[in-house]
Amino acid sequence: MSDDIPHQPRNLPDPAWLRPLTFLSARINTLAAIAAAAMLCAMTMLIIVEIALRFFGTSTFMSDALVSYGVAAVTFLAAPWALEHGAMIRVRILIDRVTGPARWIAEAFTLLTTGWILWFLLSYEWRSMVKLWSRGSVSQDYYPIPLWIPEAFFATGLALLLLQVVVRALRLLALAQTDDRGVTL
Repeated sequence: MSDDIPHQPRNLPDPAWLRPLTFLSARINTLAAIAAAAMLCAMTMLIIVEIALRFFGTSTFMSDALVSYGVAAVTFLAAPWALEHGAMIRVRILIDRVTGPARWIAEAFTLLTTGWILWFLLSYEWRSMVKLWSRGSVSQDYYPIPLWIPEAFFATGLALLLLQVVVRALRLLALAQTDDRGVTL
């Protein structure tokens, strides 16, 4: 089955009013993905160091906590880039069976509900992060880590995902673009 959608115009440029937002979103998503890749490399190195230290009967005493925070950070920082480039897992069993206005409505509904859920999660996460900051809450690990830091990665990822959903929604409204291929600037 081909990814080409015959009734869909391919690679139409964004209108002039949407280009700055698309550009900003794309650049921030790329920076977040680079940060996620760097964190993944750092986690790999930490695990290798931990393995080596255990051969000598010692430990960093923090690798499990840092790697668990890192996995969450990598997941949420890389997700907006994946959505932007059409690499996000998407169940297409229904959307592939509808065309024309029904497809536009289905895509609009998906973007609206996804945006609402992301906004809800982001507002909740923001309140949680502020509470952790104001209370000075830290982890119970060997080296205490301020708990607002891991939560900040989650909030950042949610904010960037929401921005990408807004860009897709605006593209849907301006260009009637209902495909999930990557964005071309």
